[in-house]
Amino acid sequence: MPLNINDLDYSLSELNIAIKDHYDWAAKILSLNLLGGEADEEIVHPDSHCHCRFSKWLKLRLEGEALDREMIALIDCQHTEMHDVARELMQSIMSKKVTEELVQHYHSTQQILIESLDRYKEYLFSYRNLHDALTGLPLRHLLYREFPLIRSKYNLSDSRVYVLIMDIDRFKSINDTWGHNAGDDVLRSVALALRAATRDNERIYRFGGEEFITLLIAKNDEDAGFAAERMRKHLESHSIKVAGVEISVTVTGGLTKVRAQDSLHEAIGRADKAMYYGKNTGRNRCIMSTIAEDLITLGE
Repeated sequence: MPLNINDLDYSLSELNIAIKDHYDWAAKILSLNLLGGEADEEIVHPDSHCHCRFSKWLKLRLEGEALDREMIALIDCQHTEMHDVARELMQSIMSKKVTEELVQHYHSTQQILIESLDRYKEYLFSYRNLHDALTGLPLRHLLYREFPLIRSKYNLSDSRVYVLIMDIDRFKSINDTWGHNAGDDVLRSVALALRAATRDNERIYRFGGEEFITLLIAKNDEDAGFAAERMRKHLESHSIKVAGVEISVTVTGGLTKVRAQDSLHEAIGRADKAMYYGKNTGRNRCIMSTIAEDLITLGE
């Protein structure tokens, strides 16, 4: 699952600590090189790259289906290579057979790793800036960036991508009754509830105002409908506290399958049309726009 804003902050923090630990490790190699002494298992063990804190950070980032997996996999390979060369260098130092070529190879692998880490940190910072400060959700700019990647990934499987747009019901009345600060509290609470109802392969975005878009992955319309209703019902069953008062907040959703020839804009347009049909026929419901563009109320 792609990183959310809290994951990003944690990952950046852990990455900085792991990089510092690796600099300390490199300093130990330099000290042994200049002053002599016995190299410990942290340097000369064949699997030393698996036991440092940086390796643990890499392992966590490689789990799941993160969209930055290829970047992390490359860093993982570079990290392993640097440890292998460092082990070879230390063995040559201890046997007094060190060569300039080997020293340069070690410096080269270390520099390649550092440059990749710098690029990855820049990526994380830019990625974080595409998240909403209020709700912590990714914003529409990231939706448009990630959609082609998610679409191409699932086009190779027996599942398909569906677009679900959800709009908070009667949100204006919440602002009018309790004020905009209360409205912000509701937006945060709704975002948390909807995100809690998503599965690992589902990605929710704040699209704008009180609208949220989720990219659902499903094998057919029925499964996609169940997923949309799961999210709607989860929010409906969790009251939200506003100005000390428990209130029920609901959403109306529009759902559509992304067709082979669709742009994201076209799919959102159909989902939006289905959502407004739901608003006009009672709210707190999800409407599916089929391939034939029929509008079907889910859960009936």
